[in-house]
Amino acid sequence: MTHSAKSVLVFGIYLTLVGATLLMIPNLFLTVIDVANTSEVWIRLSGILLMALSVYYIVAAKHNLPVIFKVTVCIRCSIIFFFSGFVYLQMMEPVMLTFAVFDFAGGVWTYLAMKKEGSW
Repeated sequence: MTHSAKSVLVFGIYLTLVGATLLMIPNLFLTVIDVANTSEVWIRLSGILLMALSVYYIVAAKHNLPVIFKVTVCIRCSIIFFFSGFVYLQMMEPVMLTFAVFDFAGGVWTYLAMKKEGSW
């Protein structure tokens, strides 16, 4: 497995774990990040969506699909701008930027690995 594939695989596993937590024990997750608990279904739906998205990352990594890796780099690196805007507009708690930083760092990791492999 290439280094870029490993970076995408790790991110897919991360998404699976966060998604499963949001699906099964959402208020524990929200408490840990100091966000108000909820009984609304949206948090569990977000978990399902993250888990579904993680499948694409894991499959792309297992089959070494550089075209998908490139797309994920662009998406993961752009999330920080959206989250920053949401925080600025007070639509989101600043602690959520932590997740945007993980997305950005993962995107940079994949980009640098692909560049080193000559597949960017």
